[in-house]
Amino acid sequence: MLMCLDRRQRMVFVLGEILGVTDRVGAEVMELSPANFRQVLARARRDLYSFMNDKCGLVNQANPCRCVRKTRGFIDKGYVDPKHLQFVPDRLIQIRTVTPSRVHELDILEQEHAAVFLDHPMLPAPEEVLSIRRLFDLPDVRAALAADS
Repeated sequence: MLMCLDRRQRMVFVLGEILGVTDRVGAEVMELSPANFRQVLARARRDLYSFMNDKCGLVNQANPCRCVRKTRGFIDKGYVDPKHLQFVPDRLIQIRTVTPSRVHELDILEQEHAAVFLDHPMLPAPEEVLSIRRLFDLPDVRAALAADS
């Protein structure tokens, strides 16, 4: 689904949302200002959300894409109906029931994680930036991030 984003948005999304780097570190890696990094990340989140709501058949049955190959695991676990390629209604009810309390738990966990990281950074900032740049230079990562949709 990240392929719905352009290369820059994809890289910023991976840094900010998946790797959880700070706007300062992400900005340095991407050679942007921290404010610009935050803006690109916000747009990437919005564009990904729009893509999911406007294109993904798993989210909205009126949408054309069903991604049968990508949903094999969900089908095997019974979360998705292979005949209709929609989330099974019972599963949606279960998700809606559990989500509010789980979101709060995840928020608390994320805050605790951030506090630990900020108190004990694994790498000084210059080394962190260099290690992320080295990661992006790996052939598989570079190929995945370089493809334009």
